[in-house]
Amino acid sequence: MRVHALVAAALLCASADGGCTGIAVQPFGATAAGKAVDKVTLTNDRGMTLAYIDYGATLVAATVPDRQGRRDNVLLDLPDLAAYERTKGKHAAIVGRYAGRIGNATYTLDGRKVDLVPNARGLTVHGGPDGYDKRVWQRRDFADKASIGSVYTLVSPDGDQRFPGRLTIDVTYRLQRARNEFAIEYAVRTDAPTVVNLTNHGYFNLSGAGSGDLTSHLFCIAAGRYAVTDAKRVPTGELATVAGTALDFRRPAGMTQRLQPSALLGDPPGFDHSLVFDKPVGALARVAVVDDTQSGRRMEIYTSEPSVQLYSANGFDGTERGTRGKAYAKHDAFAFETQHLPDSPNQPGFPSTVVRPGEVLRSVTMFRFGVAGNKTCSL
Repeated sequence: MRVHALVAAALLCASADGGCTGIAVQPFGATAAGKAVDKVTLTNDRGMTLAYIDYGATLVAATVPDRQGRRDNVLLDLPDLAAYERTKGKHAAIVGRYAGRIGNATYTLDGRKVDLVPNARGLTVHGGPDGYDKRVWQRRDFADKASIGSVYTLVSPDGDQRFPGRLTIDVTYRLQRARNEFAIEYAVRTDAPTVVNLTNHGYFNLSGAGSGDLTSHLFCIAAGRYAVTDAKRVPTGELATVAGTALDFRRPAGMTQRLQPSALLGDPPGFDHSLVFDKPVGALARVAVVDDTQSGRRMEIYTSEPSVQLYSANGFDGTERGTRGKAYAKHDAFAFETQHLPDSPNQPGFPSTVVRPGEVLRSVTMFRFGVAGNKTCSL
């Protein structure tokens, strides 16, 4: 969508320090099916950039300064559109219709059983085949006094991935002009009762994309419980305390240092767990702080979602490379996927993922960047 290119050009080069700010739009190629894809780059008054493409409404860069003021991209990217089409890693794309697992590929709503598309293990994962991460979204760019960004829209028809209800989904990427912060805002409408769970599947490394492992990262996460799962990693319904486990990040701790074989982390070990935040369901609050002792970068995360899927990039194997040609190895990044809990449609004790006609399902997650200073992360 290029109708806003002239508006974007008018916003460029307006910052007090002489740098370019605003919205820049450029072609990013065409999909194998021949659909044109644009890349949008936002630049705020402080020099932070946020970039994304229409394919999958995918974030492709977030460039922020370190303690020395040197800017680097902290969001793992891929070199071209073909790589985004090939990947199974869902790199910073919007995931849906239902992020996470649904046990036995089925659920019941209002007395109606809904049978979904099972994978080889008999589960539905991330909604099933032809996920939202593999579609070209429609885009509308905007600029207001405080922020710049784009609204992505996708219409998901009734029966899409075998889910009932025609959805109209708006996902807004918003970069603040005056501070290094961006938000992902979701709004979903339906014409029939259904379940929805959306997230962004971004991979972060605060030392810079492709810089190596997470040894220098410290995590503080305000989550006192986690979802216990069965052998297929489907929640049992039990929410257990994180106390005394490798999932307890209520005080500063590294992920890499905890990657030891165990019943909880597996063998080989890896984080891929649902943590439940301590805040009230639906409240927008700070839920995590991540510090990188190497670069000095700090990322604070705020969300209205009740939980996060914390993932340590267990599936990376060095076959994918970023725009700088650096291979992504196992545990070279982390994903912090704010969302509702997996299998919620089958777990009455979990926060509901049901949306009905006349309702607007809204959610927001914000990422704020700064410098850690002398103190480690705290909540």
